[in-house]
Amino acid sequence: MGDAKNGVITEATKKMRELIDAVDSRIKAPYFGYAALAFVALNWRGIFLLSTTEASPLERLSAFDSQTNSFTLVILPLLVGAAVAATSHWVHFIFGFISSKPSALIDNLYLEAEHKRTIRQTELEQSRSELFAVKEKELIERAQRDEKVAGIEDKIAKENLIAQLGALRNERDQLSAQIDTQKRDEKSIIKGLSSEASSILKAASKSKDGTIIKSESLGLPSIEAGGLTFGAKSHRDFAKNEAALEELVSEDFVKASGNQGVMFILTHRGWQAADKL
Repeated sequence: MGDAKNGVITEATKKMRELIDAVDSRIKAPYFGYAALAFVALNWRGIFLLSTTEASPLERLSAFDSQTNSFTLVILPLLVGAAVAATSHWVHFIFGFISSKPSALIDNLYLEAEHKRTIRQTELEQSRSELFAVKEKELIERAQRDEKVAGIEDKIAKENLIAQLGALRNERDQLSAQIDTQKRDEKSIIKGLSSEASSILKAASKSKDGTIIKSESLGLPSIEAGGLTFGAKSHRDFAKNEAALEELVSEDFVKASGNQGVMFILTHRGWQAADKL
């Protein structure tokens, strides 16, 4: 008897949960959400009076009824909810269609940047491979020359030739080491430039003649390069950018054009440094 009763209670509880879940899923549907928002928007005055008026319940209900009616309480919220639910997908489609073009353009920019980066990386890898191939070829040629020298029968001529080849190879190795050191020093100098100097150098390289003009005539002084203006915010900002220009001059990236100290141009070293920024 007790088991049958428990089974009935369990079955009733199960059906009640199913009913609650069904009601909950209906309430969470977009239509009811739109209808609820429309209800609040149409009857906000009555809801405000009902919740804030300090009076008896009947007076508060009367204040609520004075601002609402059956049309705003039931009919209009249901109609607005139905209309919004019916058109929401079209609205999403329209906005998606409008934003698809700029999204595609942004994706193309990212793809082009990635494509250029891949091409540049491939070029660098190819240059590195060619450099290693040249060095390998040089080692092979040295070994072949050493083999030919070993075949010389005249001992004195053989020793003289070995000494001369050794001197030439040492001289070449020292020259290669100097070039590598200069390249490393150049990179460290470029990396050591201040952000203002790097910006001026890069801007100047955008123009065809690589000119930099320091203007101190009217108003706040400034430095112009490649269509951009630097140091025009304040005298302190100008002093910072003027020091950056002097930094470029001291590193032989820029030289003065004329004796007025107003116009400057990029040097060959400056053009090369700008390409590496």
